[in-house]
Formats: sequence, C-alpha cells, structure tokens
Amino acid sequence: MFSKEEAKELRLEFWHKLENRTRRLPGQRGKKRKWIGDKTEIKGLDLRFDIDRKKAIVALEINHRSEEKRLEMYERLEAAKTIFEEAFGKPLIWDYLYEKPGGKQVCRVYVEMKADMYIKEQWPDISYFLIDNMMRMEKAFLEVKDFLKYRPE
Repeated sequence: MFSKEEAKELRLEFWHKLENRTRRLPGQRGKKRKWIGDKTEIKGLDLRFDIDRKKAIVALEINHRSEEKRLEMYERLEAAKTIFEEAFGKPLIWDYLYEKPGGKQVCRVYVEMKADMYIKEQWPDISYFLIDNMMRMEKAFLEVKDFLKYRPE
C-alpha cells in the first residue's frame, strides 16, 4: 500500500510519462498532443481519460448538470450510434446512468481495460490503450459533432 504522498507522486509520474509518449506520435514533432478534452464546443460534453486501481477508461462523457439535457444529448448521440461506432472502429459501452466515484451521475460512451495505474510494469500497455482509444474517440466525436450541436427551433 502507498501513502497519500507516494500515490500522488505515482499518479503525477504516470501522467507525465503519458504526455511524453504523445510527443512521439506521428505529426507531433516533439510537441505534446493536445486532446479535445473539455473543448468540444458542446456544453456538458467532454472526452475523458479515467484510470484507477481497477481499470483504464477512455470516454465521451455527458455531464450536464440538468438531467433532462444530459439524457436529451445522450439520446441524440445514441441516434448516431452506428456512425459513431464505425468511426471509432469497434463497439463501445453505452451507459446512460454511469455513476462516478463520489456518486455523481453522468452519461458515458466508453471503452475500458483492466489496469492498475500504480503498477509501473503496466504503464506501457495502459499508455498505448489510452492514446490509441482517445485518438479513435476524437475521430468518432468529430464525425457526429455537428449533429450533436444542431438544435432545430
């Protein structure tokens, strides 16, 4: 088991190494990869990395405060499921009631793998999983972004 400080140091080291690994991606020319993340231009919709002692996740997360708006956006995304998954390249997990640590409920479309971020020997596999799947998630998101933003009057 780790102390809080040791765990914090390991987390920081993991994210630093992941950032450095993105510098070696084709087209990056030594610059860190800038992910879309929370800059989707759609309020309440983010692309996320999550990792803990049990799993690593790459997700499109709908986290709008209003449950009604959250579910409405999820339904719009679900209507584009075929296009989204084709662009992603494989099936995803669709969860309209995903509970995050702390009890907050969000909608998520994601892919996961068993992983423990505190085991350094797993870091290369985890990094590959996160980078590959976030690139896929961004591509899939960009395919449906205009559809998700469109609001008929």
